[in-house]
Amino acid sequence: MAVAQQTPILELKNISKRFGAVQALDSVDFEVFPGEVVALVGDNGAGKSTLIKVIAGINHPDTGEVIFDGKPVVITGPRDVAKLGIATVYQDLALCDNLDVVANLFLGREEESPLPPLLKEEDMERRAVEVLKSLSVKLPHIRTPIAMLSGGQRQSVAVSRSVMWEAKVVLLDEPTAALGVAQTKQVLAPLPRLT
Repeated sequence: MAVAQQTPILELKNISKRFGAVQALDSVDFEVFPGEVVALVGDNGAGKSTLIKVIAGINHPDTGEVIFDGKPVVITGPRDVAKLGIATVYQDLALCDNLDVVANLFLGREEESPLPPLLKEEDMERRAVEVLKSLSVKLPHIRTPIAMLSGGQRQSVAVSRSVMWEAKVVLLDEPTAALGVAQTKQVLAPLPRLT
């Protein structure tokens, strides 16, 4: 019996990127299928982060085509990527240390009541707890400031943020680079639940 071929959720064809005299990417083809976990492995300077930044809309390729959900797309910046449903978690996390977990999960997407303009704190807390629980993320409390969390807990919050907004593709750029063994295990544990 023949199995129907699945369409990649994300496909890059013939992607090249040059920075001056340095050819960072040279005719790269790349596919990710729905429910698939893919790892890019290579030496320092091999172009892994450059490829992620092309997908994330930070670096614009010199040549090539990006296809998302079976359709060619034009990516002019990170907002285009977010609208498609692609989320990126960088090594530096882009979290606000002075804000708590809930505030970081909702940063820029706060839920407000119509009058007076107040945040829907209880609704935001409830949704944050649901997402963290679904990923088995263990934190001291959802109102703990990010600065008080371990590196693994911070990275888990950053990954949870992408899940909260129902990203179709989640890119992790060196998610465990600065972490110890226990913290690395904490960050990698929820990844199978993302698919």
